[in-house]
Amino acid sequence: MKITISEYLLRRLKERDVNVLFGIPGDYVLPFFNNLLDGNHGVRHIGTCNELNAAYCADGYAKLSGFGAAAVTFGPGSLNTSNAVAGAYADDTPILIIAGAPAVQIMRTPTHRLLHHAIDTNFSANIDIFSPITCVSKQLLHIDTAPSEIDDVIRTCYQTKKPAYLEIPYDLQTALVDPPTAPIDLMLFQSSEQELTAAVENTLELINNASSRAVITGHLLRRENCITEGIEIVENIGATTATTFCGKLPDFEEHPHSVGVYTGAMSQTFTKEKIEGADLLLNLGRTNNEFDTGIFTTKTGKEQDVIHVHHDHVIINDQHFANVYLRDFIPALAEESRTITPVPVSVPFDTKRFAFQRSEAFVPTGNNLTIDRLFVQFANFLQEGDIVFGDTGGYINSSQTEFPANSEVFGCGNWASLGSGFGMFVGGTLAPQARSRRRICITGDGGFQMTAQELSTLIREKTDSIIIVLDNAGYGAERAIYPDKFRSYNDIQVWNYELLPEAFGGIKGVDCMSYVARTEKELADVFSNLDTPKGVHLIRIHLAPNDSATFNLQFSQSLRH
Repeated sequence: MKITISEYLLRRLKERDVNVLFGIPGDYVLPFFNNLLDGNHGVRHIGTCNELNAAYCADGYAKLSGFGAAAVTFGPGSLNTSNAVAGAYADDTPILIIAGAPAVQIMRTPTHRLLHHAIDTNFSANIDIFSPITCVSKQLLHIDTAPSEIDDVIRTCYQTKKPAYLEIPYDLQTALVDPPTAPIDLMLFQSSEQELTAAVENTLELINNASSRAVITGHLLRRENCITEGIEIVENIGATTATTFCGKLPDFEEHPHSVGVYTGAMSQTFTKEKIEGADLLLNLGRTNNEFDTGIFTTKTGKEQDVIHVHHDHVIINDQHFANVYLRDFIPALAEESRTITPVPVSVPFDTKRFAFQRSEAFVPTGNNLTIDRLFVQFANFLQEGDIVFGDTGGYINSSQTEFPANSEVFGCGNWASLGSGFGMFVGGTLAPQARSRRRICITGDGGFQMTAQELSTLIREKTDSIIIVLDNAGYGAERAIYPDKFRSYNDIQVWNYELLPEAFGGIKGVDCMSYVARTEKELADVFSNLDTPKGVHLIRIHLAPNDSATFNLQFSQSLRH
């Protein structure tokens, strides 16, 4: 029995563990949405307040589930997602943007009439716009080839860990095709066995020749589900290990070999010494981006051998091994390194490894909250298993905070778009992997104002979630770039954030609660009630406009261009 192209696509998405699809309907994509609601595919629609947020939600969902999707209408709908798509590209997150389009015959017929939502009579304009920020940007035009083209788009998106854009004309959305008979073969790109073997052998040789070894982790380890094998490598070879701004992986940070977070010159002294002083440094899934390198202040590679394991190739000193995929190299090295004699590693328990380290000695006072003490209090509040998303203003310091084991933390990545963190949090909260876990977003007020309306989605979906809004009446990270100068462009209108859950339809004490904290004791009282939160909980934290942590000052001032 034949099914519609829309149904075919939705079944393929379900294969990739896409249980929910975010998005906003529009006339060019209504047939697809009808299939989304009425079809037999197991995918549920979750509406958002705008298309940009739908794409952010898909990104956050993919961060936890491995793949995300959003559906929008032609033109204004699709282009509104472009900022989130660019962020997903920069952060290697596989999401699929599905857009409607005018019927095939309309697009093929020359005309001087301008359709609504069209830029002009060039109906491939959207495809061209998305091309540089996706792994594939495709418009379906033929019924016969549509199933194979859908499979190719999903396969490429999944394997490259990059977003994809798929445009489906109005009439093709209900066109009938044969249903899939087998899951998509995802192995589009294969590692070269010869190059893989050579890369592993060369790595083992350098490991054996090194008297001290260090590992830096990157976000690609999580994208390729290689965290367990990465930890095995650290243990097999006896390496100290550090995480990074974008590749903050608490399972590594809580390992006995952890020396903290490496951010170049902004790292803790002990961290720098252990990473930069090792004979051999392995970069596992870390990219050479500005934030992970501490604004390019790293001093690695000087008098040490360096191995870079990228998504699809490995570089050992100056030798390149092409077509070697991280997903193959990391497990292979984990297995082969089991015969290596590990170097003893000792990291004293009380070593200063994080700017904001958990502390049993911390006692909340009646003093006003400050960034430096707030994030120690936040570190103490965190529990094993927590899922945390940070918007730019909240994540800069969260990246330097000690997290417990089995927790997960996600930031805005090197794209660093204000507002994206809260949007991603909404999507991540609704991922199956987030069930029965505490879900927390920490965001600056400036970023929160850009996507705050998705509070309504959290309330409608009856989520259990915690949102911490750092209210310093403006863009704190940007103020810190020129801390000696007052600039009114960094000031924002102060909102009554604690009133927003009810303004967005929540019922206080039933499905939402709000709190205001000005002092450490007030925040401690709030935190004490949130071990197992039910409903949406929003905490407004008052901070002085020019308060900034030492790390934040270093980080922001390094961004002077």
